Amino acid sequence: MDKNVSSLVKAGNRIEIEIEEAGSSIRMKSDVIKVTGNNTIAVSSPIYKGKIYPISNGSKINIIFYKKNTGKFYFLGEVVKRDHKNNLSILYIKKISDIFRLQRRSYFRLSIVLNLNIDIVENGTVIKSIPAISKDISGGGLRIICKEKVKEGILVSCNIPIDDEQVKIKGKIVRCKAISDSINKHDIGIEFVSIDEKIRTKIISFIFDKQRKLIKKGLI
Repeated sequence: MDKNVSSLVKAGNRIEIEIEEAGSSIRMKSDVIKVTGNNTIAVSSPIYKGKIYPISNGSKINIIFYKKNTGKFYFLGEVVKRDHKNNLSILYIKKISDIFRLQRRSYFRLSIVLNLNIDIVENGTVIKSIPAISKDISGGGLRIICKEKVKEGILVSCNIPIDDEQVKIKGKIVRCKAISDSINKHDIGIEFVSIDEKIRTKIISFIFDKQRKLIKKGLI
């Protein structure tokens, strides 16, 4: 969604600020104080564990907001100024990405191509391994393309390369659709199940880091 922030966010709106800290992502509540331009907003500094969370100039943060009857959205912003007025700490944030709809389960989804092997599991035993290519990933699931049709509801596992580590996840097939312009490829959705929250946090942090790098390169 390529719109100005001023057309979607107004003074008084409640928002969330997401920022990476020590390898994980945290969300904090904030309020829009005013819209200072088409793509710049002033917001109250978020409170975390009873204290104002320190966010320095130049920090890249995700701004999450709700649009009535439409859903949740987010954009990547950069802190361009800090101020303090009338006992209120203020952050001025400039939008530096398009505005995206917040995906199902409130996890950001990153388009990324990875070569994977998807193991089909029955009664706790791997009975078949299928080569696949990822299309996108989020903290809640994975989307892949492969040649074989896979039944919805079956359990799978796979190793996902996250930085220099192979992270093993378990999932359930929630969608399998033939790709219309191909006779031997299927678009498959996998929902993570029984995932350790430390692993989910690692995946989310990986996505957040990749997103910042893409923004820096001007690719999104």
